[in-house]
Amino acid sequence: MICLVKGLAIAFAITCIVFIGCGIMLTYFAMSEKSIPVIALGCSAISAAAAGYDWAVCMQHRGIFWGMAAGIVYGLLLYVITSLAAADFSVHMSFFMNLIVALAGGAVGGIMGINRRK
Repeated sequence: MICLVKGLAIAFAITCIVFIGCGIMLTYFAMSEKSIPVIALGCSAISAAAAGYDWAVCMQHRGIFWGMAAGIVYGLLLYVITSLAAADFSVHMSFFMNLIVALAGGAVGGIMGINRRK
């Protein structure tokens, strides 16, 4: 259980680092705000892949299943955290897109975690 929590902690650490870097770039450089959704989806995929990799390494079998589970848990937790920070708590189309991207990223990470070189 500890390694599963560690995988999610790593995923959210990656998310925080990317979002802080994005905020700095928006503040100090001429970066368009239209690029934020693309960056957020890419960040979700990479973070979910990191969590899926860690979960698959921890469980040592069924990598795609554990990777997808990590992606779903990451996507749902990210949605809950961002919804609590926002004024409304409603489901939008972006939630489903983020969940699909996190699911796919987690699956890729899980496959990579099982097939890593020992």
